[in-house]
Amino acid sequence: MINLKILKNINQIIERDSKDTTYKFALLRGVIESVQEFAHLRKEEEDRIIMPLGLLIYRWLEYYYPIIGSPYFIPQKNGEAQGKSLAFRSKFKSLTESYSMKGRMSAFFNDLKKGKLESDVSQLVFELAKKLRETITKMPMKYIGYSVYGDYYKIFQYESSLVRSPKNLDLSYLIDNFGYYSFPKDYYTVFEYLGSYLTGKNAILLAWADFTVKCDKQRTLTTEKVLQEIMQTPVDIREVRGAQQFFLQEKWQGNLECIWSGKVINDDLSIDHVLPFAIWKNNDLWNLLPAKAEINNKKRDKIPSESLLNKRKDCILHYWEEIKKTYSEAFEKEVRIGLLGENLFDTHKWQLQVFDALKSKCDYLINTRGFEPWYI
Repeated sequence: MINLKILKNINQIIERDSKDTTYKFALLRGVIESVQEFAHLRKEEEDRIIMPLGLLIYRWLEYYYPIIGSPYFIPQKNGEAQGKSLAFRSKFKSLTESYSMKGRMSAFFNDLKKGKLESDVSQLVFELAKKLRETITKMPMKYIGYSVYGDYYKIFQYESSLVRSPKNLDLSYLIDNFGYYSFPKDYYTVFEYLGSYLTGKNAILLAWADFTVKCDKQRTLTTEKVLQEIMQTPVDIREVRGAQQFFLQEKWQGNLECIWSGKVINDDLSIDHVLPFAIWKNNDLWNLLPAKAEINNKKRDKIPSESLLNKRKDCILHYWEEIKKTYSEAFEKEVRIGLLGENLFDTHKWQLQVFDALKSKCDYLINTRGFEPWYI
């Protein structure tokens, strides 16, 4: 049976755990695909599932080969273009270069699976595998789950082993000689049943795009091209000009207060999406409030916490009241659709009604969907 709390934890990990590199995504993807394709290699011990660490290393070789072997630079770490390199990029680059004239990625993995790597390449891959093991176990395995549990190695744990350079390096050698890692059975169940949705392999949009390509008798479409089209939205984040003009009126000069910090806004006005545009593409009047540019930049895609909403309640209600005076009909319609649902707009005490609805929406996004709360 699926433990929904674990699914919520995974959502929170994806949204809140460190995003300094792509390691977190590579680890989760690797574990999910290993669970779904190599379940026969698992062992069970009390409430944990044990899998070969070498299989995860092999997955990372698959994931990062096309990225590092690309003819153009694809950063995988914040600031990597400025010299902060991935721990294993240089060794990996040597590998991709060695196969650049020998069939590239497909040829390499064919040779690796069959144990036909040339001796110098075999030694290079062995050293790279050890570096990948070090990176996996000391980085994402350590930190994944910190936002949920407040401690390290709370989900993934590993058992390493001393490994000697082999005479014949292949996939079976990686599986048999690079130790093991483990994680709770509850997570295994989620990965087993829902993992393909988490990785995107069975995502509805991807299935839609693939089906569209199959319907194309002219053979002119690609999945990538169709995805680009069907992911378009009529709502544009730039459509905040009306709110911006509203808060630039003379009546606000010297009296425009940052919705979150309470500081006076002078020439640094920024229109903040209370509920971030990246999470909910919504340009409703109630969702567009003035903030200092610096504060808005710090908030980014975070959700206002309950404590912050309560602290800034009077300011929020004040702006809503002023907006309603000018755009009464539009404001009421948007509030009803965006926040209240079937609840009737109460003309006498709508302020508290709408404010409570906003708090409920933020609570849902933080505590059910796992998005990061915003404090100041």
